[in-house]
Amino acid sequence: MSALPNAFADDSSGVGRFIDLLHRTIGLDAESIGANAVARAVRERYHLWRDERGGTLDDYYRAVTQDGAHMQELIDAVVVPETWFFRDPEAYAALARLARVRLHERPAKPVRVLSAPCSTGEEAYTVAMSLLEAGIPAERFTIDAIDVSERALAIARRAHYGRNAFRGRALDYRDRHFVASDGGWQLDPAIAQSVCFSQANLLQLDALAFERFDFILCRNVLIYFDRDTQCAALRVLDGLLAQGGTLFVGPAETGLLMREGMSSANIPLAFAFNRPEHERANVFRGGWPRQHTPHSQHAPHSQHDPQIIAKPIKPAFVLPAWASAPPPVRATPVMTPREEAPKEPANLTHARALADAGQLDDAARAAHAYLSAHPSNADAYYLLGVIADARGERQASRGHYRRALYLDPAHREALAHLAACLSLDGDESGARLLLARAGRISGAAR
Repeated sequence: MSALPNAFADDSSGVGRFIDLLHRTIGLDAESIGANAVARAVRERYHLWRDERGGTLDDYYRAVTQDGAHMQELIDAVVVPETWFFRDPEAYAALARLARVRLHERPAKPVRVLSAPCSTGEEAYTVAMSLLEAGIPAERFTIDAIDVSERALAIARRAHYGRNAFRGRALDYRDRHFVASDGGWQLDPAIAQSVCFSQANLLQLDALAFERFDFILCRNVLIYFDRDTQCAALRVLDGLLAQGGTLFVGPAETGLLMREGMSSANIPLAFAFNRPEHERANVFRGGWPRQHTPHSQHAPHSQHDPQIIAKPIKPAFVLPAWASAPPPVRATPVMTPREEAPKEPANLTHARALADAGQLDDAARAAHAYLSAHPSNADAYYLLGVIADARGERQASRGHYRRALYLDPAHREALAHLAACLSLDGDESGARLLLARAGRISGAAR
């Protein structure tokens, strides 16, 4: 980090060095989540440490740099995992469809799925539910889920979730796969057992130690890293991806994948990518980050697959549980089972369905028809932006996203997509401003 964030330009409190340490260790840009939030987390962890052991902030800094456990505690405190079931549902629907095709082409071999990093397990379990509901029996797929945080993995293995894990309008899956228990919901053991959770550092994995995966979900992670760390992560992921496999990322990361040579799977709203057919080797052009002295050494392990033996490789970054979190977003109302969500207009729902089916021209006409009656609807302009992106109409897509943000400055999807567009255009500072704006909106909502 060339300079400390503005909040610590005059760092009389001594917190700025922790921000620099987090950047060196995990690639975190403090501005992506808010420098003041990082400062609060540092102070909270320091006060807990001081109450237990005594000592100054200088003493705590030395403890963090010398003890991997203290470093991990600080990472866990800096950004709390923020994930939920069936986020971006089109991605899971696409994965299930592609898995059926994969099994048809290769009936003797189960499909392999990796969630990395998996945070508290919602993503991996959503994959399992999606595959089972698509008619794929449990013995026809394997799901591995890795994260560096044992605290997050303990939550995942327990498979018991509160209201915050269930968001959006469609919650019927909760009735099918969960039972009310202890003030929350307990996942069906049959589904919970279909996922293998392991502690591992994504950026220290040796791809040669793995049987490759047909599908990898690494969503809303790369946006928190600088360019070198992004390239390191992408190289690891590409090494883990099977020939003909599909990599799912977050909406704000699509520009990065296209810039680095991956091909869009052209599935609307799924944010899915494949390695180009002519590419046999790793496609990512960026260089590896400089090696840093690791502050935390984790011993990755697998509970059920002897082929998963993670060997440390450069660079020695630590990938924390928070990296599975999506970019800062607007607060989404969480509904009790008795509450009913407002229904989206039928004709806009129809437009989305057409886009999901790949009928882009019909979807655009339906969205425009809706706008003729509701000219101030940000969701319709956002959908037109996605359609334009799928058509390769770069200028039109950016115009639609900007219109959506004019009408709704806190529109999460429009912010994420426009940031990806700007990044693809080489406007990294503009993209970062949009992501920082999303962070301020999220902080205000909380």
